Amino acid sequence: TIGPVLFVAFLSAFRERHPGVEVTVVENMPARLGELLLNGSLDVALMAQPNAFDPRLKVMPVYGERFGLAFPAGHPFEQRTTLHVTDVRDQTYLSRVNCEYRDYLFELCSEFGVGFHRGFRSEREDWIMTMVAAGMGICFLPEYSAIHPGIRYRPVANPDVVRTVSVVTVAGRALPPAALAFLEDACNYDWRRSVPSE
Repeated sequence: TIGPVLFVAFLSAFRERHPGVEVTVVENMPARLGELLLNGSLDVALMAQPNAFDPRLKVMPVYGERFGLAFPAGHPFEQRTTLHVTDVRDQTYLSRVNCEYRDYLFELCSEFGVGFHRGFRSEREDWIMTMVAAGMGICFLPEYSAIHPGIRYRPVANPDVVRTVSVVTVAGRALPPAALAFLEDACNYDWRRSVPSE
């Protein structure tokens, strides 16, 4: 669920530096991306996951992002600057099935004694975002995800929920020149310059 907000700016900068390289973006869960890396179907992956990576992979952190809650415009949350995990209590929750941190977030809420009123689940981010905008519920969302019209976002604090996004390759495997250029650019890119201004 790496959002396009920061990544598209990086891809644009990469294209300017390497206009002859064609990049194919493949979306999948971290476990599947790891398999694709290990079997040679992918050269480089941009991934985040709460548990340890396969030791056969080389993991290079590139940026961190906080989780927050996405909710419809006009919701009472709009009057606040930050939210707490307990704020999901009594809210209809829309589950982003492919979220790598879904179980982690549910467990965190459980630690605070908060259950979920589950509404809908979908593998597609656009469906969940459309439902949020329509006032059908709320969901946890990484801060650099694309926010659709009609959706507001506030970070979760105390505890802060942060994930690290990393560039991942197979340890010890030589990369073709284009993939090596992509890896080097991703590791050296100033990801903070892509952060959208408020």
